[in-house]
Amino acid sequence: MPEDRISTIRGVGGSEVVFRRQVDCLQVGERGLVNFDLEVGGMDYGFEINGILGMDFLTEAKAIINLQAMNLTFNG
Repeated sequence: MPEDRISTIRGVGGSEVVFRRQVDCLQVGERGLVNFDLEVGGMDYGFEINGILGMDFLTEAKAIINLQAMNLTFNG
C-alpha cells in the first residue's frame, strides 16, 4: 500500500528489511488492539513460523506469559 513504510530492524539474528503497516485491529485470543502498527518481513529462519508477537503488542495488550503452563492470558 502507498502508506506502508519500509525500515530495517535489527536483533540477535542480524538485520531484516520489513514494511510497517497500520491494521484496523490485531486480535490474539480474546484481546484485540485497534489501529495497531505491525511489521511484515520474510521471516526465513530455517523453520516454520507464522509470526512473532513483539513487546509492543504484549505490553499494550497487558499480556501475561506463563512459561510453566505454556500459555498466554491477558490482564484486565
